Amino acid sequence: MFCETKSRFKGAEEALRFYFRLRELLHRGHSTRLVANELPADACPAAASAIDDYQSIGWCMRGLDEVALWLLSELYGPTCFGVHRRTFSHARRASRQEFPRREFRLREVALIHEHALGVVKRGLRELAMIPGQQMKPMPVCRRIMSVSKRAHLHDDRAAERG
Repeated sequence: MFCETKSRFKGAEEALRFYFRLRELLHRGHSTRLVANELPADACPAAASAIDDYQSIGWCMRGLDEVALWLLSELYGPTCFGVHRRTFSHARRASRQEFPRREFRLREVALIHEHALGVVKRGLRELAMIPGQQMKPMPVCRRIMSVSKRAHLHDDRAAERG
């Protein structure tokens, strides 16, 4: 269900940065690892405040496991006053402390991120908090003809013209 109203955020990344910064403020700078039971059961489709947006974004993360939730908070959480985003390499190094019995590879971190971001994007689009998918133009498929066929076709057209 897509509403005709203007979306609240430009993309899922922006919405996640908002969510984790507000979460940090609500926890007075001492937020712990985000866990699934902290996420709201319902969204606020008629969001009127930042708290409504916060709850709706949290609702979009439902169904993600503890690793995916941790990774999103690691990548999109506050990094002091800067806007720079943490890298996958930084998250991989930090994972050694959070999950000492599990060794993540860089590719695995990227795949977990891609999956988690996809889940959040679907929820945000459903709530019309980010723009819907743009329709991509269909590529025009052209048959590739051999040189001899093109020459034959060119000769036929020239003969028709007269």
